[in-house]
Amino acid sequence: MKRELLRKIKIAHPTAALHVGGKENGMVNLVNAMSADIFENYIFAFKRGGVLRHRIDPKQCHVVELGNRLGGDLRIYVKLVRHFRRHQFHLVHTRSWSSLLEGMIAAKITGVPLLVHGEHGLIKDDTKVHVWVQRRFWSLADQVMCVSEALRESLVARIGFPRERIRVIKNGVELERFDLKVDRHELKASLGIPPEAPVFGSIGRLVPVKDYATLIKAAKVVLAELPTAHLIFVGDGPLREELRALAQRLEIAAQVHFLNWRKDVPALMQILDVFVLSSISEGMSNSILEAMCSGTAVVATNVGGNPELVVNKETGLLVPSQEAQQMGKAILALLLDAKRRRAMGAAGRRRIEEQFSLQVMVRNYEKMYLEIASRHYDFHRELQDKIDRRFSAQPALASPSYVD
Repeated sequence: MKRELLRKIKIAHPTAALHVGGKENGMVNLVNAMSADIFENYIFAFKRGGVLRHRIDPKQCHVVELGNRLGGDLRIYVKLVRHFRRHQFHLVHTRSWSSLLEGMIAAKITGVPLLVHGEHGLIKDDTKVHVWVQRRFWSLADQVMCVSEALRESLVARIGFPRERIRVIKNGVELERFDLKVDRHELKASLGIPPEAPVFGSIGRLVPVKDYATLIKAAKVVLAELPTAHLIFVGDGPLREELRALAQRLEIAAQVHFLNWRKDVPALMQILDVFVLSSISEGMSNSILEAMCSGTAVVATNVGGNPELVVNKETGLLVPSQEAQQMGKAILALLLDAKRRRAMGAAGRRRIEEQFSLQVMVRNYEKMYLEIASRHYDFHRELQDKIDRRFSAQPALASPSYVD
C-alpha cells in the first residue's frame, strides 16, 4: 500500500488553557522554537485568554481558542472534531489529564493516524477509574513521554503503564532570555523592598501542589533570624487569599509580596538571592530551570524530577517536602553566605548550559515527532532535505533518515 508523501508535518496541541504553568510554558517554548519549515503547529485552547497567549509567535504556531471552560464541556469535543477534520492533522499531542480525553477522542473520530501523549508532573490517580481510563487511553498512543526519570518510574508504579513505552524528554530553558542585567535597587524599590534587603521567592500558580503554605511558614523561620529579608511570590491562583491570611496570622505579611503574573520574570529572577520551590510533586520544574539559568541558588523539595536538576550542595539545597523548619534553615544558610550561594548559582548556570538548554529539548521533541511520522508516512525529498539541514547544524545530533 502506497504511503502518503509529506511536505510538512501538521501537529495539533490541545490544551485546557494558556495560563502560566509548567506544561503550558514548555509547550509554548517548544512551538516557538521548532522548525517552521518542517512542522506546522496548532494550539487548541479550551479556554480563551491566558497570559501565555501573547508569547506565542504567530509565524511559528496557529492558536485556536474554543470556549470559556477548562474542560468537561461536550462542545469542546465537537469543536475539536470540526477543526481536526478541516486541517487534516498528521499527529495530535495531548498533555496530562486536562486534554487527554478531548484530544484523543477527537483524533480517533477524525482518523488522525498518530498520537503522542505527555505527562508533566501531577498524576491523576485519585480513583481506580482514573487510573484505568489513563492506562487504556495511553495504550492508544504511538508514544507516551514524560519529563523526568523520576516521573517515569512514578507512572509505572501508580498507573501500571509499561516502562519501555515511556520516553523521557527533559525540559529546557532559553538561555538568552535570562541573559540580562537589571538595576536591582530600582526593581526592588518598585516592589516596596529596601535596596539592601535579602530576597527569596518562588514563581508558579498558587495551587495546592506547590505547597506555598510551607514556604510561608519557612519564611517565619528565616525572618526570626534575618528580619530584613523579604519573600516574593510571582503568580496567581485559587489559594491567593488563603496564603495572604496565613502570612497575616504569622505576623510577617509586611514582608511577603504577592505580585500576580508578570511579564518580566527574567528581571525578577535577578533580584532573587535564593529561589525556592516547595512543591509536594513535580515533573521537571521550568521555574527551577529558569532560576539556575539566571545564576540563582535554589532550595527545592526532594521530590519528582527536582533531584535531576538540583545537585544537592553544588547548585542548591534539597530538603524534605512539607518541612517548614528544614526549608527555612536551608534558605537562611544561603542568604547568610553570599560566597556559597554565588558559587551554587554559577554551577547551576553551567549545568543548564551543558544539559538543559531549550535547543536540546526542541531537537529531542523534533526527533520524536519525525520518528513517529516516519512509521506512517514517507517524506518528500524537499522535506527530507530540510530535515537533513536542520540536524546537520547540530553536530552532536545525527540527522534522522526516514524515507526508504
